[in-house]
Amino acid sequence: MSKTVTINDVARTAGVSITTVSRILNNKPDVSPETRKRVLEAIVQLDYTPHAQAKNLAAGKSRSIAVLYPAHSNGLSELEFEFFVGASTIAAKRGFLFNLFVNTLSEHTLLNLYRSNQIDGVILMEIHLQDERVHLLQENDYPFVMIGHCADNEGLSYIDLDFETSMLVSVDHLYKLGHRHIGLLSMSKALRDAGYGPVVRTGRGYAQACARFGLTPLYYEAPTTIEDAYAATHRMLDEHPEITAMVTLHPDSSVGIVRAVQSRGLSIPQDFSLIGIVIDRIAKLISPPLTAITFPAYLMGERAAQMLIRMLQESEYEPEQELLTPHLIIRDSTGPAR
Repeated sequence: MSKTVTINDVARTAGVSITTVSRILNNKPDVSPETRKRVLEAIVQLDYTPHAQAKNLAAGKSRSIAVLYPAHSNGLSELEFEFFVGASTIAAKRGFLFNLFVNTLSEHTLLNLYRSNQIDGVILMEIHLQDERVHLLQENDYPFVMIGHCADNEGLSYIDLDFETSMLVSVDHLYKLGHRHIGLLSMSKALRDAGYGPVVRTGRGYAQACARFGLTPLYYEAPTTIEDAYAATHRMLDEHPEITAMVTLHPDSSVGIVRAVQSRGLSIPQDFSLIGIVIDRIAKLISPPLTAITFPAYLMGERAAQMLIRMLQESEYEPEQELLTPHLIIRDSTGPAR
């Protein structure tokens, strides 16, 4: 059986981007005559035919969208549920069915969701810098948006928090309080090695902040459970007892850090300061209430669903890319360095 020709093959043969091919297939005007001719010649040469199902999906005929969230081994947190609720709320308001997949889908299963007309489009989560799901859906010309973003985002739609600036804002706040030994407890090394966007960008932002303020980076990694964060914090303080402040990425990690610090007879914020990147509701529940970069997960779920539905319904849809500015809310977990 011959290999199915995809939009990626057409783009490669014509020497243009997938986005350009898509614009020509949708009869959009802002493509030069020479480029249009080259792409059409490639289409004829390769005998490329867009999926009939994809054309139907572009019109939103099945009126069903899905969130694809391949959950980590330690399951789902309040943060993820905020994403889901935000997206499902918009879907309901716009008359779309909402589906949630929390397992890792094979290429065949993912494509079959579209080809069997079970869904119109998907919101991809847990985005990596090089994400095979993104490449797969691009090649097959299926509609999707991302919560998160890749290394190359040409022609893609996404919403994400600016993690690099989040680190700069956090370290700046702690530095102004007099802290000169500021640690970062990030997620697992496996996620960093796999190119998981938030972990890579947080590490990059932290390194930039340390360079800006002349600090020595004190970077540690641990899975995002209370127990792992508790153990990692003890390890950090054993190896670097000079640490007076930390930043972390996950609400469970924040709880583990607080417990570890207090178990050593230290008080927050009198002896030790902590900043997390968490949703407001959780930051207020942590004791003491956590100074935090607000992670607007509900809003991000809403906006992602709105982007996807516009993509499905608007014939002249243009890619949307929204990088949210971090907002630091100061509560009781940060204070002057001891």
